[in-house]
Amino acid sequence: MDKRRFEMPPVTLNADGEMRKVGFELEYAGLTLVKSAAILLKKVGGRIDVINPYHIKIRESEYGTFTLVLDFQFLVESGLEKWLHTVGLDQALEKETVAAIERFIADLSETVVPYEVSTSPLPIDRIDVIETIKEELRRHGAMGTKADPLYAFGFHINPEAAKITVDEILRTLRAFFLLYDYLIETIQPDMTRRLTPYIDPFDKKYMELVLDPAYDPTMVELIDDYLAYNPTRNRALDMLPLFAWIDLDRVMAQMEGEKISARPTYHYRLPNSRVDEAEWCTCEAWNSWVLVERLANDTRALESLGGRCLEFLDSPFHFFQKEEWISEVKRWVDAASS
Repeated sequence: MDKRRFEMPPVTLNADGEMRKVGFELEYAGLTLVKSAAILLKKVGGRIDVINPYHIKIRESEYGTFTLVLDFQFLVESGLEKWLHTVGLDQALEKETVAAIERFIADLSETVVPYEVSTSPLPIDRIDVIETIKEELRRHGAMGTKADPLYAFGFHINPEAAKITVDEILRTLRAFFLLYDYLIETIQPDMTRRLTPYIDPFDKKYMELVLDPAYDPTMVELIDDYLAYNPTRNRALDMLPLFAWIDLDRVMAQMEGEKISARPTYHYRLPNSRVDEAEWCTCEAWNSWVLVERLANDTRALESLGGRCLEFLDSPFHFFQKEEWISEVKRWVDAASS
């Protein structure tokens, strides 16, 4: 696999026969939103729309809309101003005072909260623009995961599901479970990110349920089982956006109060943000997801590796057999990538 090239997945068209799309979210520090927006504007064109000091959009570019935020929802949504209005104190403080308090909150937040640039859904054959953006941010001083022990920054990928069917989703989940240990070894998520809950692994019992060849759920059962075992957004592969797209009421009944963006995509959260590393190409993270889709579409390998993984998980010594399991998965990866 060419580490400097964006690989194409085995299925490039969606159920409507259109080119599938992918959205990206790149977290970083070291640059203000205003400077970040100016850097992007020179590369992608469009016009800048300042929502508030912590939320900027670049609209009407040839790649759609780019959103830049300080990834703290309270500030992005003008939370202080809204809260003051709710409690009837919005007239008690001058706007300058509110702005100063928000700046103080932002200054404190910037030590651990990243800036984030997110793209519109991009056609798969045009996703290399994310590498252009990463390189421009790097050249101007953006910092990634390894720049500070507190930076639990990620590079999130949101690939459109090829088909929104139980079979498609189940095969993708199974493939991700089978490749998980290999992906951890290959991507090496930063220890800070692994200690935080943001990319928690799936529970062993849930993996066993899904990998069982007798597991043949309806869409409702698939969603309910997922919510029963994973009532959280904090998974390395977050399925909530996709399940919310399919049945928003069912998901929100379990996830009341959570901010979930319903969209017809998987939400792959495992890769680090290595925006400050010249040797890192964003295509490496994307290609790791393509591996998941390749396995999901390799019926024979999915069945054989699934059976072996269940044996591995059932063993009381499975922790000590992890390297053996990763080697077995790697043999498939090498064959699939040749």
